[in-house]
Amino acid sequence: MDNRTYYKADIIEALIPKKDSTKSSVYYAKILVEGHPPLKTNEVARELDGKAVWNKHFMLPIDMETQLEIKSKHNSIFKPGSRSLAKVGLDVATILRQPVVAVSQEIRLNFPSDDVLHHDASQRGYILVRLYRPEEPISEPISVGKSFSVLISQLDAFIQIVGVASQIHPFVNLAWQVVSSLYTIARGQLDRDKSIGELTDMMEDVYTFVDDIKRFPSRLASQEETIKKIMSQTIECMLFIQEYSGHGFCGRALNQQWAGEQIQRFTRTFTMLKASLNTGVGVQIALIAHRMYEDVQSIAQTQTLAKLHPVDMDDPSRPTCLPQTRSDLLFSVLSWAMNPSSNQDVLWLHGPAGSGKSTVATTIANITRDLGRLGAFVFFDRRVAARNDPAAVVRTLAFQLGEFDPRLGAAISTVIKGTPSIRQSPLRQQFHKLLVQPLSESDLAVWSREGPVIIVIDALDECGHVGDREDLLSILALESVKLPPTLRIVVTSRTELDIQQALEAQKNICSTPIDINSPANNKDIHLYLSDRLQNIRSKNKYLSLPQEWPGHDVIDALAARAHGLFIWAYAACRYVENGQYPEDRLADLLRTDVCSNAESALDLMYSTALESAGRWEDPAFSADFRDILGIVIAAKNPLTASTIDRLNEVASVSRTRPSLHTIQHLSCVFRGSTNEPIHVIHPSFEDFLTDRTRCKRDEWFIDVYLSHQRLALQCISSLRANLKRNMCDLTLTRSGVVDVRILPEDVTYSCIFWIDHVCELEGTEESLSIVVYDLLVKHLLHWIETMSLLKKARHTIKLLMRLEDWSRSIQGRHQELCDLLADAVRFCQAFTAVIEQHPLLVYCSALPFSPTNSVLYQLFKDEISIPVVVGGFRDEWSPLLMDIPRPGGEVTSLSLSSDGSQLISTVARGSHVWDVISGELLIQGPKGDVAMTVFAPGGQLAASCLFSGSIVLWDTFSGQTIGQPLKHDQGAIYALAFSPDGTRLISGGQNCTIIMWNVQTASIILDLPATHTKTVLCLAFSPDGMRYASGSRDGAIRIWDAASGRMVLGPLHGHSGSVYSVAFTPDSTRVVSGTDDKHVCVWDIRSEDVSMPIKLRGHRSTVFSVAVSPDGRLIASASKDTTVRLWSLESGEELIHLIRRHRMPVRCVAFGKQYGRLRLVTGAKDATIRIWDIESVGSMGVTRKHKGLVSHLAFSQDGQRIVSGSVDRTVRVWDPITGQCLLGPLNLEQPVHSVALPADNVRILAADREGAVFAWDATTGVHLVATPADDPNNHSIIGPLSLERKWIVDSKTGTALTMLPTMSPVRSYASFGNCMVLGLANGGIVIVRFPDTPQLV
Repeated sequence: MDNRTYYKADIIEALIPKKDSTKSSVYYAKILVEGHPPLKTNEVARELDGKAVWNKHFMLPIDMETQLEIKSKHNSIFKPGSRSLAKVGLDVATILRQPVVAVSQEIRLNFPSDDVLHHDASQRGYILVRLYRPEEPISEPISVGKSFSVLISQLDAFIQIVGVASQIHPFVNLAWQVVSSLYTIARGQLDRDKSIGELTDMMEDVYTFVDDIKRFPSRLASQEETIKKIMSQTIECMLFIQEYSGHGFCGRALNQQWAGEQIQRFTRTFTMLKASLNTGVGVQIALIAHRMYEDVQSIAQTQTLAKLHPVDMDDPSRPTCLPQTRSDLLFSVLSWAMNPSSNQDVLWLHGPAGSGKSTVATTIANITRDLGRLGAFVFFDRRVAARNDPAAVVRTLAFQLGEFDPRLGAAISTVIKGTPSIRQSPLRQQFHKLLVQPLSESDLAVWSREGPVIIVIDALDECGHVGDREDLLSILALESVKLPPTLRIVVTSRTELDIQQALEAQKNICSTPIDINSPANNKDIHLYLSDRLQNIRSKNKYLSLPQEWPGHDVIDALAARAHGLFIWAYAACRYVENGQYPEDRLADLLRTDVCSNAESALDLMYSTALESAGRWEDPAFSADFRDILGIVIAAKNPLTASTIDRLNEVASVSRTRPSLHTIQHLSCVFRGSTNEPIHVIHPSFEDFLTDRTRCKRDEWFIDVYLSHQRLALQCISSLRANLKRNMCDLTLTRSGVVDVRILPEDVTYSCIFWIDHVCELEGTEESLSIVVYDLLVKHLLHWIETMSLLKKARHTIKLLMRLEDWSRSIQGRHQELCDLLADAVRFCQAFTAVIEQHPLLVYCSALPFSPTNSVLYQLFKDEISIPVVVGGFRDEWSPLLMDIPRPGGEVTSLSLSSDGSQLISTVARGSHVWDVISGELLIQGPKGDVAMTVFAPGGQLAASCLFSGSIVLWDTFSGQTIGQPLKHDQGAIYALAFSPDGTRLISGGQNCTIIMWNVQTASIILDLPATHTKTVLCLAFSPDGMRYASGSRDGAIRIWDAASGRMVLGPLHGHSGSVYSVAFTPDSTRVVSGTDDKHVCVWDIRSEDVSMPIKLRGHRSTVFSVAVSPDGRLIASASKDTTVRLWSLESGEELIHLIRRHRMPVRCVAFGKQYGRLRLVTGAKDATIRIWDIESVGSMGVTRKHKGLVSHLAFSQDGQRIVSGSVDRTVRVWDPITGQCLLGPLNLEQPVHSVALPADNVRILAADREGAVFAWDATTGVHLVATPADDPNNHSIIGPLSLERKWIVDSKTGTALTMLPTMSPVRSYASFGNCMVLGLANGGIVIVRFPDTPQLV
């Protein structure tokens, strides 16, 4: 090397005149240095201002002639190649000799006038360069390429020394891969970087340890841990250099200042590792992670993430690959994960049952965890309910990723705080809000330059049933591309048809089959068998088995029988290990035939293992086996042997033998103990036992249906034996349940899963429904209490709905059970928000406030020591299920997603997406003057039409617009409708035309001349997609052919005013319309006399909106008269008992489904959205006692009467025992401010808002003369009870008595003894009497 001085130069940008610019051109700068190979920047497109921007730095010799050349490259197939546009010389030595103060200076070099880039005087091209003054002469840069070459050579040699049997082999292999890959793509560029050169030179020095190991192989064992750290640090360092050089996942070079600091940290770590090797002392060395975050996470953040209720994925017993096995497959997967050039961000590893997929997944997870790059590891298990639920996957991934990276954890926590019900949202919504959205925030943009983060998802085929995992598969297949490219997802599964169809054809998914017949797989089976059998030999030292036992021929014979399945090899070794004499067990296996396929081989293995139990001729043993295996297989979660025994005991099963007495003879196919869950060794063994054609023997066959039936009865028996009121001896507190004793596993399992087992028994006979009914009439409330204890109060709604559906489907329908379950569903819907605050509120709040005529109230009203609502809170269940207030103003349109889980409401300033179940606001759509918004089929896309005349397509998960607005000369747009397949969109508006758009291309399909004479106000596609209907301010309805745009019916003139709404029936044969003339019309578009519609009369004002139920039975109409009316489509009769109301005109109505139940959704001018039950006939709230807000209440001094005053200017007197009105109304001229019943009990006193005092005779109500001394404030008494938010408490002791359910806001209250009266904003009065207690009497 010479002492030549180098300087740093940044090639910043060049101005490219428009004349030389084409859309297909890219530009780069070439640096020509005398005596050196040419250097170049990356290729970039010309920006709008005419500049090509590079900002690339180079190290160049100061004393050599340098030229800069601008070149263009054409990507077009018609003009391939590149051409020189301009050249300019750079005399660096002269520039840097000038007396300047700055460490760096920018030089603008104009191109000569005769060059290509100079076409006219108005625009002259130039190149901008920044030069850095060298602080001192430095030697020619260290050759990075040479250092890389040495590292590759040393790693290559070390791989041979280590061998595949070493624990560090995967790390050495991966280190070799990342160094080799980077050497190939970046060695020329890196040769010019002094700091990288010094780092790789240091690494080259560290890797001299390979030479020492070559000479003294015995040193490897003692230094293995340090060498593993060197490999891990090498991998991390190469990933950093990859990003630093612009060849990584980010695609651009890193910030120089930060990169310099990181290089120094890497150098220091390698220095310490070198010292550790030299001294032989294993010191604690903190490896440097290329990932930049501080590993600090607040307790509060952890607690917030825990609100996602992630599934516990702790299972340290999961097996991993033996060191010498699966090396090629592991290398392939890890190389893919580390390779930024791969545009496939998901790898699907698939193969048959027992091929070792889960073992490979666990090994990959462990290796990447050691490298600090495992973001999440989720594994499914069909035997564990929580681990086979597709709904839990995204929130578990979010939790683990948030724990992995506190920056991401903070972003996810913000989402959770903003949307507390996010875990109840649809899976796609969760995926976007918990993963896509946080990872796209600017604070987390650094993820793209920090190297790969690995997510492992194992056993996807065990995640729910085929239909259950459809959304999850769609997310993996289609939505994963929205994640940063650094997030690499490894998925393993059997090659199930639904998984294959979802994943195999996707360009972003790398499909990797496990070939169980490959030589590599056969070799791995041999290695596995040899290792396990050698281990068995060493455990049986007294048998004096030969050193080479069992020998190569035996291993070959066993491997042939394994048919490439690791589970066969595992089960065979377990079978040999559990025998008294291994040689005999081996002989058993070798006597079996070599099967023709893998499944047959597995069946033969399991048959051999079961035969070895040797007691099948004993009927008791066979029966015990089937009983125990039936529970193990049918159970939704694995159960311990002791729990199985307790379930048998409470069910009065005659067998009294402990489960372990049988299980001990079958240890080769079972795992578990008294206090550990019992598992079968593999899901394939379960498949074998439940298929009679495979297991072939009645003694072994497990009938899953009968097993569910038996377990259902055992769970019911457990609940009957254990459930009671106040299971854990709690005291009602406002802070909820803090410490609660742990319930026995048989009780908790039975509570959570008894309904699941019952519902598995479709078409069962009436006898089981009688058992279920007997349980519920005694223990329904106790079960709900216990579910609240288990933090699963919200689960009761869906469980009871499922049980109700089951009760209606069974033979010999049990009507009393159906009625009770329907009532129980409403009970949980109405009171779950209260019950989950504290389990005892089932009795202290939910039951007392239930409708007095309800089945549930009548059944349990005599429960002792519960509060009593005098006269009952209401008679029947309210039809109003949910009120969503303040959605941003008057609601002008509503649209529900296809699955009914989400709702879009439109207000004047924009649109909002709501969760239908929880009422939570999920996202706000684009803002603007929006006329209406509609969901596209599928639920992810929405379209909003604006009064400005444009249509905006937007993503309902992010709220972001998609593409450019759709515009055409339609004036203000008032109507939109998607075709049933979501590919077309029709719009209508002010200029009377209807346009059909192609949603994918944002282009116009049909634009026909206007036929309506006034503004188009409404549009609707027929469900079959063949036609669409339009309604206009001209009073006409027209029906159009969807393919040609030709009008096929109309104009239909049955209305005398503007047509505001049209809707097709599900069979596409009729159209329903609503108009200014107060009528709803039904048009039979098949009829020859289509001009004569059926008119439905009942509204007293304009009908703004109509909808038809999905089953075609009902019509709903929303009107300016504040009502929503329901009609029978067939008879045309109004269902008067089902009228729904708002306080102001109702603008829109829609049908939807919630847990399979038909619901009605309405939006009104009063700025509320309401969700209604279709069938309920009760009133919406408490019966009004006053016509306005109850402003004041007071008890008489003896507690025998209550006086109330209202803003309706009246005073009334009530009996606190019966709730009946005793006197009134007593009238004032102003709203009542305060009232009192003085001690003399002969007068009633009141004061109005202006302070005037009034008095009446307490018996007759005759007006008396009042004096200032009669001011009610002078006669007020303070009762023993108070209202603190929604809690009624004992003022003296602070003891909580009840929590009020959802009702009209409380505006006044008073108490006396054990009684409290509440005055409501809607004019209602509620009197609550509590059980007599010493402190209240």
